[in-house]
Amino acid sequence: MRSKVVLSLVALAGGAWIGYADSRSDDVFITLSLLIVFSFVLGLLGPRRPWQWAPLVGIWVPVLDTVLPRLGLAPQRPGESFTFLSALAVTGLVMAVCFAGAFLGAGLVWAARNAWQGAAVARR
Repeated sequence: MRSKVVLSLVALAGGAWIGYADSRSDDVFITLSLLIVFSFVLGLLGPRRPWQWAPLVGIWVPVLDTVLPRLGLAPQRPGESFTFLSALAVTGLVMAVCFAGAFLGAGLVWAARNAWQGAAVARR
């Protein structure tokens, strides 16, 4: 129970940091690689809940991209209009990347546990 709460807080804080960094930058590939690596690590550390890590990490990017420029806390990019449809597209892409990272991490833990268990039994 304690590790679930700690990992959830780490996921929220890391996702918020990535979302804040994304709102100040226009480099998409750095943001996506940070999201997939962070979700992958959370999938490794909490392999029983990969579906939980993706939304906790990924929701911050579209939320902070929408909110921070309107509050004056992030630079307004000239000619950029963040409409509802573009927010949905960003959310879909971010969630797909986060789910891929979290499930890859959890899948690696599962494969390591099962493959090495089977190899030990086969040697006997």
